[in-house]
Amino acid sequence: MLAILGHGSAREHICFLRLGAECGDDLRFYQIGQNPAIARDRRSVDVTAERHGDIADRIHRDGIEVLMVTDTLLLQTDMVDTCNSRGVRVLAPSRHAARIEDRKSLTKRLVSQAGVPTPEGWHVASAKEAKDLLRANWQDGKRYVVKADALIADAVHRAMVPETLGESERDVDEELDAMIAAHVEPALVIERRVDGFETSVHVVWDGESYILLPPVRDYKRVGDGDTGQNTYGAASLACGRGFDPELERQLRERIIEPTLTKLAQEDYAYRGFVYFGVMLLEDGPTFLEINVRPGNPEFDALLGLLDSSFRDLVVHAAEGSLHKVRAEWREDSYCGAVFAMAAGYPEVMDPDAVPIAGLEDALLTGQVVLEDVAEARDGTLVVAGGRVAAPVVVAPSIDTARQAALEALSRIRFEGMHFRSDLGYGIDPRLFAAGGDKRR
Repeated sequence: MLAILGHGSAREHICFLRLGAECGDDLRFYQIGQNPAIARDRRSVDVTAERHGDIADRIHRDGIEVLMVTDTLLLQTDMVDTCNSRGVRVLAPSRHAARIEDRKSLTKRLVSQAGVPTPEGWHVASAKEAKDLLRANWQDGKRYVVKADALIADAVHRAMVPETLGESERDVDEELDAMIAAHVEPALVIERRVDGFETSVHVVWDGESYILLPPVRDYKRVGDGDTGQNTYGAASLACGRGFDPELERQLRERIIEPTLTKLAQEDYAYRGFVYFGVMLLEDGPTFLEINVRPGNPEFDALLGLLDSSFRDLVVHAAEGSLHKVRAEWREDSYCGAVFAMAAGYPEVMDPDAVPIAGLEDALLTGQVVLEDVAEARDGTLVVAGGRVAAPVVVAPSIDTARQAALEALSRIRFEGMHFRSDLGYGIDPRLFAAGGDKRR
């Protein structure tokens, strides 16, 4: 049997829908948190009140052979190690391997040693050190971004693309304050800002072999035309034809393979998903960051294009036999996911619990995933956070994908609802393979 463990994010919801269709009753979702659509399913198990060791014992007793964990918060705990100790094969990094996302300075050092192109950066431990460095280097058109070294759950991505020295200095204070509030070591990574086209590159890895997933564009800004503040991801668009062949070659040779080789050499190999944040520059792709789980909403769009068995991909990756799998993608299609967002988001992170009309019917289509939705005492579905729900649509063109997403969103209604209406905006021509091209 297979299982998913998590809080019920949109990323986990799409995995549950897909594996549920393939596995039937041989699937469980162990839910810590809330996702009403998953909770109503007979295969859902509520473990919200249980300790990690008790959850691992339950998973083992239930006969789960392979467990999938993509939950950001759980990957910062001992949950995966505890399940592994019970004999369950887990598609997720150990707590040790998860440090490559949890500590940006560690990853920066490793990729630099591996010769991976990445912007110059510094690790600093105080506000004075950070501001002195910024003031000394902010010249001749150079700009710098400020990142919390540690991954913290309540970090709000503020001025991640600062235009002025003052904005970067404010980021120093805000990020350090957030880290102190989260009770983690207050340290920062200062990195030179590079301007280009940012994209998310995903692979599934078994510690030795890897499979590159299709290209996907993540829309972080809240407003059309990439305007307004950053969100945790307002929309995404993926293309089943794959990357432009030359770009794919560069990604593999310059970033993916040297990074994975270095991680394995330094004892950070694991079985699971690897997300590379990449900036496309004139002289080729450069590395920005790494995550040890797939993006959200990027994975919603990517999974919609998988034309072969998701179950086989999960099982073989968890077992270390990914070389036996050939992933097939819908080469004639695009897939998009667009979040309906709550009033005031992202400035307001805790919106009013207003009722959501039309969502019950939308869920029946099997093409809508929930992120921040709760069920009121009377059974009404209500807003429970900034990113509420997203239709996931597959279409033969970008235009038709955008139209289908907007049509699906028009059936969902709640006070203050807003969303990106420009799916497909700003796609770099190097990202998607030209029409008719095939994967290598």
